[in-house]
Amino acid sequence: MMILAADYLIRVDGGAATRDAVLVRDGVIRAIGPPTALREKFPCAEFLALPDCVLLPGFVNAHQHGRGISQILLCYDDDALEPWIAGRARYGAPDIYAVTRLAAEGMIANGVTACVHANYDYATGDYAAELDAAIRAYRDSGLRATICVGYQDCGFEVYPAPGEDGPQATRYAGGVRETIELLDVLAERYRDHPELTFALGPAGPQWVSDAAWEALSRHAARRGLGMHFHLLESPAQASACRKLYGRSTLAFLKTLGVFEARTSCAHGVFMTREDLAIAREMDSVVVINPGANMRLFNGAPPVADMLDAGCTLAVGTDNTAASDDEDYLREVRLAQLLGRRPGIDAHGPNAKLMLDAATRNGARAAFLGGQNGTVASGAPADLVALDLCRIGAGLDILPCDLANHLVGRAQGADVRLTMVGGRVLYSATEADRERMMHWRLQASRSVRCRESRDAQAVRDAQARLRRHYRLDRHEPF
Repeated sequence: MMILAADYLIRVDGGAATRDAVLVRDGVIRAIGPPTALREKFPCAEFLALPDCVLLPGFVNAHQHGRGISQILLCYDDDALEPWIAGRARYGAPDIYAVTRLAAEGMIANGVTACVHANYDYATGDYAAELDAAIRAYRDSGLRATICVGYQDCGFEVYPAPGEDGPQATRYAGGVRETIELLDVLAERYRDHPELTFALGPAGPQWVSDAAWEALSRHAARRGLGMHFHLLESPAQASACRKLYGRSTLAFLKTLGVFEARTSCAHGVFMTREDLAIAREMDSVVVINPGANMRLFNGAPPVADMLDAGCTLAVGTDNTAASDDEDYLREVRLAQLLGRRPGIDAHGPNAKLMLDAATRNGARAAFLGGQNGTVASGAPADLVALDLCRIGAGLDILPCDLANHLVGRAQGADVRLTMVGGRVLYSATEADRERMMHWRLQASRSVRCRESRDAQAVRDAQARLRRHYRLDRHEPF
């Protein structure tokens, strides 16, 4: 049992700051109140003072792939999305456990307490083993993770166009049956690990056949599982979906029964007004990844349009954040700025809305349910403490302005403590820094030892992609 007492507490119920402390027992928040009153009522509880800090719900990175090593450091220069994806074939798989563990440790050090591990396949031919290594990395780190079992049966070199004869092949675990069986096996294997949640991860509309969408959606709805997928991330994807469906992409997915299950979708850069309306109607959380979208030449997500349409937004780094690290707070700030419309009316998302996106909306995108992403009695004790000294630059911060200061100035380096399920996973100590360095070295060694593949073949494939999509251009929306 522990009492955490910072200078301020933000529950994310309107963003108001109070002077309350939090009592944690058995991984759950049991009481909230004045520090003195809690100490008197629970005299046996350990008391953890966090001076010059604000305590708030941990952040949720609602879309990332467990890539712990920067793609730039791996010599994958930023490029248009499709050639960039093809460029990853230059090398074989790294030590998947080490790379994923580094990603998890990086998120924890930046105040992230939960994440979505979206579909990712290192093409080793044994997807089950790949996914198991990633899952063990999250489990051992202590980070709460929603693991998406991936699926793809279309669009392996270029995205499918009308008239193509069905699926081209399969990846990940294989067909729909094999995918569902793998999901069930993993859920059973890790059923005693409450920090792990499992979901289906169909890669995205242009990568998944209609029949597969229907089958996966039925299974997810029957089992009460979530489905997390990519949506309209690039100009090429938007063009492919226009040709495939001839209408709003989400309107077509709705006819397939996709929204019978709980859903969240990532990116949404090229969502139409109808797409946005359906996302709101179907209560599908849209996870924006602003740094990745702009780095990979897809343009900025239409944050202002999404908010005007009433969509629920969460934020992810996609392991390709603008600052090329896992500084989640910088991505939240970038998302806020992109939501500001030009003009004298100063129209845009406020700091309280962005804190919602970073916490409880992210928990919804990760299908965590309940009171995850909030500070409330009965909620999981997933908490982050931010040091106000640098944020406030030595000035007194008024409680009424605290949310603005956090979204406007806070960085990952300001994280003083990260707690998941009542366990302190990071406390900005030398031991924490040494642990991060250990996994950085382990992951880096595994990357350097990878066997190089035919670089010329990869360059040829990238050139084919560029030629194809130049010839395949369509008018923008």
